[in-house]
Amino acid sequence: MQYLVSFALLVAFVAWMVGVYNNLCHLRGAVCNCWGQWRKATHHRNECLNDFTTAFARFLPQGDPLPDSLRRMVADSERSLALLAHEPRWGSQHGFVGGAESLLRQAVARSVQAVEDSPAMRAHEHLQRLCSGVAVSLYQQDQQASLFNRAAFEYNAALARPSARLLAPVFGFCSADPLSLSEKADTHSS
Repeated sequence: MQYLVSFALLVAFVAWMVGVYNNLCHLRGAVCNCWGQWRKATHHRNECLNDFTTAFARFLPQGDPLPDSLRRMVADSERSLALLAHEPRWGSQHGFVGGAESLLRQAVARSVQAVEDSPAMRAHEHLQRLCSGVAVSLYQQDQQASLFNRAAFEYNAALARPSARLLAPVFGFCSADPLSLSEKADTHSS
């Protein structure tokens, strides 16, 4: 009888461990999936910005620094995407995307405002389509960032539970760093 009770306790303990492990694996998978979607949305946004900047620069006076600044920031964003791993950062460095994205969004907002303030640019149908494409791509990127941050929050909350605190270090689980896209510039054209 004593062996039967010990065996039942062992089975219950193993089942508990498997349940906690499977839950953490599922949540970690959701974080990784959302990360991939955010990277894809950011790359698409950069492609839209390149097209927009090319058309936008034709309307500005020669030597205007805004298009060159936008091109540099988009190129920096693409380099950052290439350098960032195909998985999010795990550990204690929080908010690892923010400053450069914020500056890029401010430059995009200034560009869109210039389009809205110029009758010639407002009347140019192709530029308006590109401007709308940029606004849509920024919205999609925001949505993916929000989904990633929510998945990271749920995963990190699961790691904070007492059962996971015991098992996470054993299986190599650590917290996910959220994206910090602080200020979302209004880039919708009218």
